Amino acid sequence: MKQSIINLSKNERLFLKASLKGGNKSDAEISREINISKATANRIRKDLENKKIILEYLPIVDLQLMGINIFMVVLFQWKGFKDEKLTNQLMKDLENDPHVAFLSSGEGSGFTHLIFLGFSDLSQAHIYFNKLRTKYENGLGEMIPFFVPTNEIRKQDYTDLVRYVLEKN
Repeated sequence: MKQSIINLSKNERLFLKASLKGGNKSDAEISREINISKATANRIRKDLENKKIILEYLPIVDLQLMGINIFMVVLFQWKGFKDEKLTNQLMKDLENDPHVAFLSSGEGSGFTHLIFLGFSDLSQAHIYFNKLRTKYENGLGEMIPFFVPTNEIRKQDYTDLVRYVLEKN
């Protein structure tokens, strides 16, 4: 059964809120901030990790300094569902592709998939897009690419959304 935010204790909620204000805070810092013992803070962190509410601790990296200067967001329609082998190959390729930062399958308006891909420049993105189109031409329907320079990305995490949920429940 999935854990619901509603089922979190008061201290778990306070701990989660405090950790979202600075993901690299120690348990000692959080314990002082929310007025609980360090041992309690440590137990709460472990409980939240065991419940899979906290999955990982990731640094926020300056993409441009790492040579990632453009994102290509692609919304596409997959028409190859009848070809299970081709469908599985597409998903495996995208899941293992280092350019893919986000991959989602869903429904609506005829489009079935959404991917965010990172590249050093626009020409690299175009080459990638054309190779993807060629390799999976038997299953791909309409594709809409959208290009975003990394310096135009204003928000890239779910912290505010989680804070909002914690405040409302």
